[in-house]
Order: sequence, then structure tokens, then C-alpha cells
Amino acid sequence: MTRFISAEDARSLLTIPDSLRAVEEAYRLYGKERSVSSEPSLSFMIVPNEAPTMFWMKGACLKELGVAGVFFGPQFGDYYMMVSDCKTGTLRGVIEQSWLVKRRTAVTAVVTAMKLSRKGSTVAALVGAGQIGEEVVRCLPHAFKLSDFRVASRTFEGASAFVERLKPEVDAPLRAVASAEEAIRGADIVITITLASEPFVKGGWLKEGALLVSMGGVHEVHHEVLAEMGRVFVDDQGHAFLRGDFASWVDRGEITLDAMKQRVDADIGEIVYGTKPGRTSDSQRIMAVIQGMAICDLAQSAFLLDKAAAEGVGQPLEVKQQMTMPALTKMKPRAESITAGLKRRRPSTGVSA
Repeated sequence: MTRFISAEDARSLLTIPDSLRAVEEAYRLYGKERSVSSEPSLSFMIVPNEAPTMFWMKGACLKELGVAGVFFGPQFGDYYMMVSDCKTGTLRGVIEQSWLVKRRTAVTAVVTAMKLSRKGSTVAALVGAGQIGEEVVRCLPHAFKLSDFRVASRTFEGASAFVERLKPEVDAPLRAVASAEEAIRGADIVITITLASEPFVKGGWLKEGALLVSMGGVHEVHHEVLAEMGRVFVDDQGHAFLRGDFASWVDRGEITLDAMKQRVDADIGEIVYGTKPGRTSDSQRIMAVIQGMAICDLAQSAFLLDKAAAEGVGQPLEVKQQMTMPALTKMKPRAESITAGLKRRRPSTGVSA
């Protein structure tokens, strides 16, 4: 049965451990299957309204899970994931994403930290006290036993209010600090998720062995920090060079695109699946630009549809079959011809096949 899963249904069904497992599995399959995203992985459509409305679309497929999907919606509005059977295209469900995307984003940071942080990491720093930051605070203690969890925001008052609101929910010593520098110095794990108008992470702040996860989609990290990094990782290179720190460094002429691509050691799929190494020494400073892949939204959504079906949750949608799939002998030659043509014309994303 095709289902509609509301944000309220999703909150009631999806636990933090569920999200962690779903995202880690999505990254494992990314490493295994490689061809998991639409090309390009992120597409925009700008409608020239009085205030331009930007719609964005991300396609994804996880063949081993049998699902494909499209994440879509306006930048300042409601998001949805449409999930289909990856072979037949039969619609399985539509899931509201406006809360789920915040949970997914936070969990991608946590899974990245699980794979790339130094063993025994106990001190965490979060710069950015927004709604995604809230989910980071809720999720990170599920993976790490923290002795200190620092939060910085644009103002100390904002960080303090954020901490006081979340303290009852979190099994970690959460505290507000006055500046990003105070949060970052001495931290094992640093997560930035901001709308900063200028970079704020400076050279010399990150301790030996620290992990920096930059997620904001804006310019958060000064280019000088790159020279301190022992290893550099991304989730999706195509997205990483479109927005965020790497894109900003290239746009400002601080590094060429080719040189930046050469500086990236691997993507998170290769790390989780084990085809490339992550951290190779405790002393390495590591930077990961993790901005979100639709496979993670798809994995969460597929899990939700299965759980909703088991528990009888969600609104049924009447969807009738529109076409009958032809026999494989008739379909295969045409499908292979179309696929070959698209591969010849597809844009270069910089992602290894």
C-alpha cells in the first residue's frame, strides 16, 4: 500500500538509533554501489517571484534496499521525499521531510565522527545553535561518552538559552561558551552548522588529532586551516564544490578547483565500506565537508515506510498502476541504449565511479 507519512508520524516512529543505523547503511551502500545519486546530485530551479523561490531536487537510489527516491521542495518551505521501487517505479510512499532533513543532517555529522574521530574522543564543540544544531546535541551523545560538550552561537545569550532548553534531553555535560574559538580549542570533535556571513574557524585553533565537520553550506572555515589538515573528506564532491568552504575557497581564488579535488582523500562512502582508509594516525587533524546526500533521506524514509506498514501508521494513498512493464527481452535493449546515451552526455561531477 502507498502511504503518506507526516512529520508527526515520523517523529513518533523514528528513534535516534534508527537514524544512525539508516544513515550508516546508506553510506555503506554508497561505498559498495557507487552509482547512488542523480547527475547532477543536486538540481535547482529558480522561479522569479517578488522574492525568488528556489526549488531544489535530489535523486537517489539504493539498489540493495530496492528503493529509489526524489527529495524536493523550496528553499524556504516544505520538503518531501517520494519513494519508489527502484526496478518497477511503483510508488511506495511520500514522506514529509522538513523535520527529517534536520535529523538526517545531524546524524550524518555523528556517523562521520564515529568513522573519523580519534579513539577516546570525549570533548565536542558545536558552533551553530539552530534547529539542526538541536538535533546534533540530541544525537551525538548516543555515539560518544562526552566529558564536555560546548556550544557557541552568534551571541552568548543565544547559546545559553539553547543549552538550557536542551539540557533535560541530553545525557552529556552541555554548556554554552562565549565564542567559536572557546568552543573549538581543545575539542576532539568540532561540528559547524551555521549561516555565517564570513569564515570564523581560524588556523591554529584545532588541536592535534581533532576532527572538523563543516556542514553549513556557507564559508565557515578560513583557507589557512587546510594546510593543517592531515586528511580531507567529503560526502559528495559535486555538492562540496558547489557551496560551502571548498566552493568558497575556489571562488575566492585561494585554491584551484583541480588542486582542491586532488586534496580530497576519499568520500564517506569509501570510508564506511572500507575501500579507502579514514584516519591513519591519532595525531592527524581531519576535515570533512558533509553537506547532505539524498541517499540518507532515502534510507530514513524507506525505514519509516516499513515501520509504518508494520504498525499501521500513515495515511493510505490510492495510486493506480498507469502502465504495464514490458517483458525484459523487449525492455532491456532500449533501456541499455538510453542509459549509454545518458552516460556519454552526463556532466562531470568529480565523483569517482
